[in-house]
Amino acid sequence: MQKKIEFRLEGTPLFLAPGTGFTLERYNPLFDFGQVRGSKVYRFSVPFCPVNNRLFQYAADPQAVWEPRPYFTEQYADGDLIERGFTFLEGVKPAGYEISFGSNLGDFFGDLRDVPLNEIAFGSEVLPADHKDILPEKIVAGRTVYTLPTILNGTFYGTMPPAGFSGQVNAYSAGTGYLAGSPKVPHFNLHWVLRRLGEVCGFTLRGEFLDDPDAQRLILYNTFALDGRTTLDYRLHMPADLTPRTLLLALTLPPFGITPFFDVQRRIVTLRYSQTVMATPTRINITDRTLPSLWPGSLTDRRLELDWELDTDDGLMKTVPAALAKYTAPELAGSTLYGLKGKFSTLLMDGATGLPAAEQQGITPLTGQMDKKFKPRLLYWHGVVGDVPKAASSYGSSSLAFAGPDNLREKYWRRYEDFRLGTFPVEIQAALSAGDLARLDFHRRAGEDVAVHLRGLDYFVAGIKAGLPLGGYSTLSLWRR
Repeated sequence: MQKKIEFRLEGTPLFLAPGTGFTLERYNPLFDFGQVRGSKVYRFSVPFCPVNNRLFQYAADPQAVWEPRPYFTEQYADGDLIERGFTFLEGVKPAGYEISFGSNLGDFFGDLRDVPLNEIAFGSEVLPADHKDILPEKIVAGRTVYTLPTILNGTFYGTMPPAGFSGQVNAYSAGTGYLAGSPKVPHFNLHWVLRRLGEVCGFTLRGEFLDDPDAQRLILYNTFALDGRTTLDYRLHMPADLTPRTLLLALTLPPFGITPFFDVQRRIVTLRYSQTVMATPTRINITDRTLPSLWPGSLTDRRLELDWELDTDDGLMKTVPAALAKYTAPELAGSTLYGLKGKFSTLLMDGATGLPAAEQQGITPLTGQMDKKFKPRLLYWHGVVGDVPKAASSYGSSSLAFAGPDNLREKYWRRYEDFRLGTFPVEIQAALSAGDLARLDFHRRAGEDVAVHLRGLDYFVAGIKAGLPLGGYSTLSLWRR
């Protein structure tokens, strides 16, 4: 039976000359820490013909006016949908139109892709005439937008603090509200920031990270005071070190190890914990469709090291505090370290008061400190507890630490650490069917299948190079499960 491949550009099949072939490359985002790679097909040519001429706006005609643009594309193999993405017209050659294909994941953020978060219009609101009347928590449609927890920071105003400053940011008194002399600093809910980016950029988010009750309480710490302001401009409280792209990539690293899956047609980003994705059952058996040769590769960097960037503008971080120390796996003969370092860290907790603590100058015009900065840090919002608006580095069964009870390593990285200690890479040749490729469409199916069974063992699929039309062998990059 003759194998068939179709490129449907916005519903219209592209005409492919007989004998046309190409390779579809696909990567599993589960193993792409700090990056996310989409699928791609390198450049190949399609002939001039009425159908292709219309699709590409008669670009071969010197008198034609055409504008480069991505064409939403569905790839079908033997009648099965195997990939969605975008086709790009790269140029016109004597042999026809030269095109390429890719997931175009960067398009999810549009022109805002690499714009610092503190330059993006997240919104604003008019503040109460007296800042003491600001509520400790702003909730819209049942979701937290921002909070104002009390934080110990005696150096907020530097060496010339204004009268009435007690050394607390967002100092609060039940019945009277936030105290005069204390800087008011709203901290925005991380999930709200992600969803707001989706609204601005035109995509939606879902997944277990968004559904996690503990994660729903995460707030982005900042040091931008409302001193003298009549309007709360949301963007000013966002970390300048992050952009929409790097924010999403930061989630793939410590502390949480999140795997993002992009549905390019519906413009949905599904955020799943890698710890959960690695527990996905192996349901695809390719034993009878592989060539006999299978040679395991070697891996030396088996020992996991988890770390995060500390904000050294905070005096308490000049020397790494024990509570925020990185995790380094025990020594293992013949093994080196595999390090992952994330953007997000947290604050020290004050043992006497149970409040977060810092020694960091804030951003305020009162003492000429508009040039000060802060790095991305996270806390959990607890609500008003004992008449104090409280945030902390832990909540429920979650703790922003690599050691101790409910630590990050145990909750989010244990399965990956155990996997890395015992795995090995292997590359095989397999006669995949169109159904196999459809099931191993990692992004479109949000990681429902990420592994295959082969001769009594299970393997995670890290990457696929599938020759299309099908009929020969595809190359699979695997990791022993």
